[in-house]
Amino acid sequence: MRIGYLLDTNAGGYGQPPPDARNSSDTLHALVEECLLAEQAGYHSICVPDRHNRTESYFGSPLNLLMILARETSRVAIGAYCLVNTLYHPMHVAEQCAIIDNLSRGRLFMTWGRGYHEGYWGQFGVPRERMLGRFLESVRIISQALATKEGSFSVDGNFYSVRDGLLTPNCYQQPRFPFWGGGQFPPSIRRSAEYAESWTCDDFPIRRDTWESQVGGYREEAEARGKAPFVVLMRNGWVADDFDTAAREFGEHYVSEMRFYSAAGILSHHPEFDSQEKITPDSVREHIVIGSPSQCRERLEQYCEELGVQYFTIRHRMVTGPSFEAAREQILRFGEEVVQPLHRKYPAIDHPAIPQACRW
Repeated sequence: MRIGYLLDTNAGGYGQPPPDARNSSDTLHALVEECLLAEQAGYHSICVPDRHNRTESYFGSPLNLLMILARETSRVAIGAYCLVNTLYHPMHVAEQCAIIDNLSRGRLFMTWGRGYHEGYWGQFGVPRERMLGRFLESVRIISQALATKEGSFSVDGNFYSVRDGLLTPNCYQQPRFPFWGGGQFPPSIRRSAEYAESWTCDDFPIRRDTWESQVGGYREEAEARGKAPFVVLMRNGWVADDFDTAAREFGEHYVSEMRFYSAAGILSHHPEFDSQEKITPDSVREHIVIGSPSQCRERLEQYCEELGVQYFTIRHRMVTGPSFEAAREQILRFGEEVVQPLHRKYPAIDHPAIPQACRW
């Protein structure tokens, strides 16, 4: 088991007024500081999302922040969770990722995603039709660019073209950095086994029967392709002296976040959370990692032992909070009292999903 930190690049509240220059600068610096603190606190990785077209979103493409972290960190794995491939030309992604991987000396991984937010596509003038085909073609071209070690290559695809493409420098890791797969529905979950070294599950409430079907399909497909399955689970976490304190300090922020996703239709398949009214602090308490240090550790170990999760990405701050100050304190405490004890207890992961330099 290993535990990474997922940075939330949103801040201030949904639909807030556009931030002024001082707010923007202070927030961007605070976000970088969170990442550096997470490395100091012992987290195994730092994961960065891809967000646009909203006043509460600050860093935009994760490639911006990953370029900074490649220089400012020294030990943690760094990666997107996830990059919305359909927003970018794949050669641009391949080029940026290769530079990040070299600057970090081989600590990069990337989670690829099709995306769901229409506002993102609209901002960049990307047609909303045939998004799956656009996504799969993007991943193929990125893979081809990283695999072409000498000379150039050309592609005349349905969505992208490359004329005499030359990726230089190529990535530091060989034959390439790890790919993580994104997806929450059976076809996309199984597809993760085709193009990636892992399947990543978002922070939505888990139904045991649905989980078994999802993860079973992924593992079956991975094994059929001669790959060792690797399961990553995102959770939200908050450690305090006791459960009630943690729920009071963090629960309302998680409820706000889940209601946002419910309004977008993402929880429609979950009958217990298919409307905003059903999402309350009491109803979601079993789906977040909160409580005393021992309760948080036990919950993570339960996910590991009962659901077969091998890797966690933990988020401590969401759009509405807690504050940056509280989040920094939480990173240090959760790292010291939850992350580090579990890292000492469980052996390092030796798997293609983990960059070779970060198999500690």
